[in-house]
Amino acid sequence: MKPYRILSATGADRPGIVHDVSEYLFSHGCNIEDSRMAVLGDQFTLMTLFSGEAEGLEQLEQGLSAFQERAKLSAQLTKAIAPHEYQRVPSLPVRLEVVAMDAPGIMVQLADVLHGYRVNIETLDSHISPAPTSGSTVFSIKMKVTVPQDVSLNEVKNALNNLAGRINLDVLFQPVHE
Repeated sequence: MKPYRILSATGADRPGIVHDVSEYLFSHGCNIEDSRMAVLGDQFTLMTLFSGEAEGLEQLEQGLSAFQERAKLSAQLTKAIAPHEYQRVPSLPVRLEVVAMDAPGIMVQLADVLHGYRVNIETLDSHISPAPTSGSTVFSIKMKVTVPQDVSLNEVKNALNNLAGRINLDVLFQPVHE
């Protein structure tokens, strides 16, 4: 089996970052298997899971400082296991979407409810944007979460609805049929 690594990198947004990173990995015989990339503020940030042969990974690791300087990125490598080797708790995938008027503390209160039921957040995207008619700031969150098999979906949904009633959120909690 090929070893896996995760490359996390951040730098000032500019055209060509994806090219630079993908070329660096490819030049060491590595294959990108999964990634997340986004512009946050004025910074481009990425995380990518990749695999490669041991020799190529060793050379990639040794050349990381030079690559960071050349690409003007702050980067870090982390060892990972193959996705198919990751032992997950039996669970149900759920799509969770939240929309609210922006206010401090929404994310921590939402995360607190999910944590209380051992719900795992697998992906999360959040954004603020102006409301179309009022110009107020709207906070939206989209997540893919997994609810452990021994946890009642109804209890999680009720807890989220209680939170929604307390702090004025709109919540969509819907099992995903993969």
